[in-house]
Order: sequence, then structure tokens, then C-alpha cells
Amino acid sequence: MSFLANAFSITSKDIRLEFRGKESLSLMLFLSLLLLVIFNFALDIDRDNISLLAPGILWVIFAFSGILGMGRTSMAERDEEAYLSIVFSPASAESFYLGKVLSNLLFLIIMESFTIIFFAVLFDFERIIGSLLELVPSLILGTVGFSLIGTLFSFLSTTSKYGEVLLPFLYLPVVVPILLGGVSSMDIVLNETVGEGTGKWHQIMIAFDILYFSLSLLLFKYLIEE
Repeated sequence: MSFLANAFSITSKDIRLEFRGKESLSLMLFLSLLLLVIFNFALDIDRDNISLLAPGILWVIFAFSGILGMGRTSMAERDEEAYLSIVFSPASAESFYLGKVLSNLLFLIIMESFTIIFFAVLFDFERIIGSLLELVPSLILGTVGFSLIGTLFSFLSTTSKYGEVLLPFLYLPVVVPILLGGVSSMDIVLNETVGEGTGKWHQIMIAFDILYFSLSLLLFKYLIEE
């Protein structure tokens, strides 16, 4: 029980600090809005192809905005040397990791909700709002995967002075299966692909979420000690 209590205390601490300083979440929201505007000008998007382009655009935004926010939270821990208190406290590294995963997960969900709403407004694509219930499983599975592996790699990157530059190169290749599953399942829902279901992609995403969680729990303790 103390394991979960310690994890939730870390999460609540991150939430309080975020709403006080508004650093990570505001960066994520700003980047997601900026990328939406860039895609709006850079691509020839109309009513005929919006449903085909939407999955790729959204998941690219989720990935890049998410890694920016997770990187910022881990860098803040390093700058203030807050992680040292975990090493010398009764709380385990695993509970610290889980707490950071939960706080990152919350911030990612807020960013993704913001992005989908503004995407629907900016591209006049109301159908994505009507399809949200069908999209929720893949969004949740993808966001969990992003948070699990992103939390690990964001702390791994803090060991280098070039961490914020290295982080996308470490993170993005590893989350390719999650991106593929998210884009494919969203494409099936939005384009109502006949004969295809999202179940296969959901199973792939669940498998990688379990893999990410298991490996991260094993590695995070050694990462903090280093």
C-alpha cells in the first residue's frame, strides 16, 4: 500500500508544481497548436482528404509535444537535484517512476484533448469529435505507452548535457509500434474501413505497453542510482 501511496504523492507533487509554474503543460499545448497551424499551411487539406491525413497529423503532434513536456519535467528534477531525495528516502525508485508516469500521463491526456478539439475547429472536422468514443481505447493505450517509455528515456537523457537533443532520437524509434497502432486504428475508425477492426492494433499496443512497463521498472532503479 505504501508503494502506491508514495507513487500518488509524487504525482500530486508534480501536479501542484505544474499548476504553480505552468512550464511543461504550457509548452506541450503551445507546440501542439504551433504544429497544427504549420500542418494547416503546409498541406493541401480539404474535406476529401482530411479523414485520411488526420491520423498521421494527430499522432505526430502527440509524439513530439509529449516528448517535449516529459523532457522538461525530468530536466527540472535534475536541475533542482530533486531525484537525490528519492535515493536517500524510504520511497522506492519504482514508486517514483510510477508517480512520474501517472503525472506525465495526465499531462499527455490534457494535451491530446486540447489538440483534438483545436484540430476539429481549425480543419472543420467535426466528425472526429463524434468518433471519440471509438477512438478512446487506442488513444489511452497509445498515451500509456508514450508515458511509460517517455518517462524512462527522459530521465536517461538527463545524464548527458545534450539530453534534450538526444531525447527524441532515443524515444521516437522505440515508440514506432505505438505510433503505427495509433495511426492505423484511428484510420480504421475515421475512414470506416470495411473488413478491418481495431482489435489487432489494440492487442499490439497492449503487448508493447506491458513490455515498456516491465523493462522500465527493471531499469529505472539502476538509472536513478547512476
